[in-house]
Amino acid sequence: MRRQSAAAAAFLCAAAALAHVTPNVTLIRKGDFLKQALPGAAKYFEKQLMISGPDGAAIHQATGWTPTEEDTKVYVGRDAQGRLVGSVIFLWLPSQHGPVGLAVAFDPGRTVRQVAITDVGTEPLVWVRPIVDGGGLSALEGLAQNAAPNAERLTPPGAGGMTRYYAKIVADGVVRAQRIEALVQDSP
Repeated sequence: MRRQSAAAAAFLCAAAALAHVTPNVTLIRKGDFLKQALPGAAKYFEKQLMISGPDGAAIHQATGWTPTEEDTKVYVGRDAQGRLVGSVIFLWLPSQHGPVGLAVAFDPGRTVRQVAITDVGTEPLVWVRPIVDGGGLSALEGLAQNAAPNAERLTPPGAGGMTRYYAKIVADGVVRAQRIEALVQDSP
């Protein structure tokens, strides 16, 4: 009897854990965002992150996070003459309900050009929608390189606690992207 109870409890715990995992929903494809956020770019290049030593330490000190090749991708857009149009940083950010995909585009002067949530789990989609549909991400446009984003400006009035939680995730992601952008612009 005891063995059957233990087996049933293990099965129910495993089923409950699997039931909470939800697939991601793509809100905008990364290629579409790249083209939209960097108008005038004729060529796109993936920039390899070389984050070690002082650069990695500076990013970690500023954000409490160290980027990896798995959760961070950097693309640079150039026009037909080879001039820099801007860059886009794609990040995977952890949240209590699964990862959130974020894209942050910068102009050549390191100012935030555009921000988008690219992917989010089906469960938190209801909490992220007010940020996306309410135009909250546009509050980040024009943000200077060293200016901190204000998560409260991303949420519509009366937003619930989970929407505010995801606004903070996005704001933290923008700070991370700003630190990566500074490193990308300063590297050859």
